[in-house]
Amino acid sequence: MITCDAAVVRVLGAPMSIERIRVDPPRSGEVMIEMGVAGICGSDRYVIEGHHALEPPSVCGHEGAGTVVEVGPDVTSIAVGDVVVQTFVGPCGECRTCRRGLRTFCPTAMHPSGLMRDGTHRMFDAGDHPVGNYLGLGSFSRFTVSPARHCVVIPPDVPMEIAAIVSCGVSTGVGAAVNVARIRPGDDVLVIGLGGVGAAAVMGAVLAGASRIIVSEVNPAKLELAKVFGATDVIDATSDDVRERVMEFTSGFGVDAVLLAPDRVRPEHYTTGVSCLGPAGIMVHVGGTAAGMDYIPVAPGALVGQQKSIVGTVIGGSDPARDVLRWIDLYSAGRLPLDRLITARYRLDEINRGFDDLIGGRNIRGVVDMRS
Repeated sequence: MITCDAAVVRVLGAPMSIERIRVDPPRSGEVMIEMGVAGICGSDRYVIEGHHALEPPSVCGHEGAGTVVEVGPDVTSIAVGDVVVQTFVGPCGECRTCRRGLRTFCPTAMHPSGLMRDGTHRMFDAGDHPVGNYLGLGSFSRFTVSPARHCVVIPPDVPMEIAAIVSCGVSTGVGAAVNVARIRPGDDVLVIGLGGVGAAAVMGAVLAGASRIIVSEVNPAKLELAKVFGATDVIDATSDDVRERVMEFTSGFGVDAVLLAPDRVRPEHYTTGVSCLGPAGIMVHVGGTAAGMDYIPVAPGALVGQQKSIVGTVIGGSDPARDVLRWIDLYSAGRLPLDRLITARYRLDEINRGFDDLIGGRNIRGVVDMRS
């Protein structure tokens, strides 16, 4: 049993409270982690605001890395002292979906109730009342308990903040470009939206060998940063006609891939994106979906006439155990400069300001250093 500070969601839509909680030891198939760094991800924002399922009180955070301090019974793949990345997809490796190589969609995901797989809690507040451990991760606590299969052991010399963002934002953006859009050397690409995931998508396009990488954004400050991540051209979507500019950049041919990566994808993103595609182009829906948007506003003829396609993705179509290590290896080799994504750092007691900055578009990817 350990007591520590954590950011607890008490009321949906309200700031989190920093509280002293108790974390019970790991049980069968689980590990206890001393968290190092946790990422501030847009998905957590929508959970905390009540747009996605959550049962308060609960500790959120699904993008984290730390050091294992205790292992439960039946854990053989992880040892005390290992540095791990948490992943909210912990594929079983045995079901039909996993056997087909679609590990992102393993049906045995953790429940958003905050209960562990045995139906009990590991976190308790000062009054000894249960506190949920969201998705079995609870990255916004200095100590947490996670299922071992949701943890990927990484080299100990990888910077903790790099390890943290790889678990979700990087895997989603880079994976959307490499795994889902399957961008090839020489392709032209349009990325709509330059948050943390969009910036990672730009890096993924660079990694895949894209020739021209165009970024469309409404935030002038983010447009100024686009070329830092590898963009060759930028479009101010508040004043320019995106399609006209794309056609200018591509000599009228259009792009081979469009990655929709705004905070919330809206109907106009679909119509603009499809109109920017060239023959046999693919558009990947990467960001969240705007409230109330329940259909795709694209006429079939806009796809059929030139064999264009639309596909969605969850965390970049990744196999967590494979891709976490793949992106870290590429970072270590100097081919994926992930440190450029981190534009703000916060202490745990500053976490609400971090989310305010995310909402206000004042950072690309913020991280909470749990060690400070």
